[in-house]
Amino acid sequence: MTAPATVVLDRDGTLLDFYEMFHRFILDLHDEARAQPPSREEILSYPYWTSITSGSLSIGKVRVLDRVDDVVRRYMPHGSLYEGAVPALDALRAAGVRLALVSSWVGTEQTRELLRAHGVEDCFGQVMTRDDLPGADTGLSDAEAKVVLARRALDRLGHRAAERLFVVGDTPADITLGRRLGAVVVGVRTGNGGMLPSAPPDGPDVLLPSVARLAELVLTAAEEIP
Repeated sequence: MTAPATVVLDRDGTLLDFYEMFHRFILDLHDEARAQPPSREEILSYPYWTSITSGSLSIGKVRVLDRVDDVVRRYMPHGSLYEGAVPALDALRAAGVRLALVSSWVGTEQTRELLRAHGVEDCFGQVMTRDDLPGADTGLSDAEAKVVLARRALDRLGHRAAERLFVVGDTPADITLGRRLGAVVVGVRTGNGGMLPSAPPDGPDVLLPSVARLAELVLTAAEEIP
């Protein structure tokens, strides 16, 4: 089978289980401030994350948003790929599916190192994060940055408009990206995917428990293309 499809994968919450990375980061900030951290459950909750992204959360004298890139830069070795991700990626690669990993957060080199450690770096024709934006685009919102990066990745992969395209993610931003690209939008229930609507227009076209089922979905769909 020769390039039956192209798949653009989100990183955090879709392929990468970043909870341990993030938890250790928050615990270390509390250690620095000699402060008592909240429970793990609270730290890993969506409201806690939004308190960071809004800039309202400080730990001691540190505004957490100013240090949040450390989660990727320093704590990536504590991350892991979701169960079933490796065989799914291997199956897609073996079938000739072109893969790109795109994140609006930072950490291209750290991401490659993690993929390499799991033996799947070669599955991806493109790995792009906010680190790869040109200087003029560094101020883009996360949603716009992801569109720019995904389009660049598709161009470099040689994807053509007539070919089947899948976008896979766990957030509304991933749904928006897929719609912008005219892709089959695949949601996963890992990461923040538990909050995704279950169907279009606000939800994905297909909702999977995790990325472990992705190869089955993509390869079945590819076989149905005339």
